[in-house]
Amino acid sequence: MRIGRHMPTNSKPARAAQMARDLGCETIQIFASNPTAWRPPADDPALCTTFARTARECQLDPVVLHAPYIINLGSTDDVIWEKSIALLSWTLQRGALLGARYVVFHTGSHKGAGIEAGLLRVAQGIARILPETPEEVMLLLENDVGAGNTLGHSFEQLTAILDMLPQYNDRLGICLDTAHLWGAGHDISTIESTQQVLQHCEDTFGLQRLKVLHLNDTEKALGSHRDVHARLGEGVIGEEGFRTLLQDPRLEHVAVLMETPIKLDDNKKEDWEHDRTQIARAKALHDPSLLAVPNVSNIPIISQDALS
Repeated sequence: MRIGRHMPTNSKPARAAQMARDLGCETIQIFASNPTAWRPPADDPALCTTFARTARECQLDPVVLHAPYIINLGSTDDVIWEKSIALLSWTLQRGALLGARYVVFHTGSHKGAGIEAGLLRVAQGIARILPETPEEVMLLLENDVGAGNTLGHSFEQLTAILDMLPQYNDRLGICLDTAHLWGAGHDISTIESTQQVLQHCEDTFGLQRLKVLHLNDTEKALGSHRDVHARLGEGVIGEEGFRTLLQDPRLEHVAVLMETPIKLDDNKKEDWEHDRTQIARAKALHDPSLLAVPNVSNIPIISQDALS
């Protein structure tokens, strides 16, 4: 199990990789484009090559891309659907240039057309995308909190999409977000309830297909259908559930990535020292022996100004 976080790049992805290493990350997630815009940035092969090389040098493995939030393969609106196919295809192609192993995306919303119609639409979109994109980059379906007409909040819905595409078993997988699990009503606060959730995963899509875990706390109530992330220890889920997830041997192959808010200091600058402790905290939840490691605060952190 390798632990890291989503890093802001501010158009300097190689610097972000170096900062991730200095924070103690073993894996990294980034956006390859503006997460709320349809138009991707202009091609920049040199930037991609530099990031891929830097990530390898920093031993950040795997590299994960998060696709833009506006993608909606569940839409019955042909214009939105075609734009979503184009943008997700671009993201997978860019992923290969950046050395990414996975691209994570939200399955979207059926916009009132019904769950079955939405799931079919997602599967049809994926069937369009995968034959035209690099085989070395796996596409991961992320679970949702289940607000409104969104798709993917139940393991059965995620499994239904996978089952419609058996020819792509080696190119499709699952990403689970702990805040999304909680928001959708999956209790991961205790050992017993978390083990039940994991068994539910095993019985539906199978835990070997789980490739990425987004480790996020939340301040929202169980089953609230609200997607709000909080730093570890500052939400309501609790360490017992997180520890159970991170110590389950069936998840040893999973990349764990925090998407938690970066704390700001009194000058409204990112407090990366605090974030370093969050990485260490996640590692200790996975391996309690790390609680006894020496203080590593003397390792330099790249200034946040270097990313601005």
